[in-house]
Amino acid sequence: MDSAKDALAVADRLVEFLKSKIRDTHHRPEWTERNFDLLREFIETLKIGAECYPSAKNVAPEQKAKQFLWDFIAYKPKKGILLTAESEHGNDKHSILEDFEKLLYVRSPVKLMMCRVHDRINAEQQAFQIKDWTQKFMEQTCTWYSPGEVFVLYCVYWSGEGRDNRDFAFRLQVDGEFDYRGIVSEKFKAV
Repeated sequence: MDSAKDALAVADRLVEFLKSKIRDTHHRPEWTERNFDLLREFIETLKIGAECYPSAKNVAPEQKAKQFLWDFIAYKPKKGILLTAESEHGNDKHSILEDFEKLLYVRSPVKLMMCRVHDRINAEQQAFQIKDWTQKFMEQTCTWYSPGEVFVLYCVYWSGEGRDNRDFAFRLQVDGEFDYRGIVSEKFKAV
């Protein structure tokens, strides 16, 4: 991604991809792995040579990639992180904000927070409440954000087989163009 416009386009494609691909993840213990499988599939559709961590489920210990601090990342070798994701099966405020906070401190053009809404009657109200929690948390927790980065909050609500997707997605893009610079002549100096 070379511009804020590119990051926004990828974020929008991500939301559309998730809305078309997510299946019943309600009450399933493999919530996280299923989400990561979808994210790996999405990164493959971009065809940009990005790699993912975790790279695949059920990988032998000797084949595991280096550990990262986030649940999922996609990165381009020798370039940097493309997408960072946190996936929280619980839907209480503390659990969501604990995971969401990790996204505040990573330099990534697209940051995804996936969580569940479970109240059939008030699913939309619950999704908007989660949006309000994260918005307020962002404003009170961190004061520096990178220009152009996009936060996506994706609230999964599974309404059943054969029914329309009722997931709720929100996005927030930090104003400005990306400010990535390569190291040209800078060198480490002894201190």
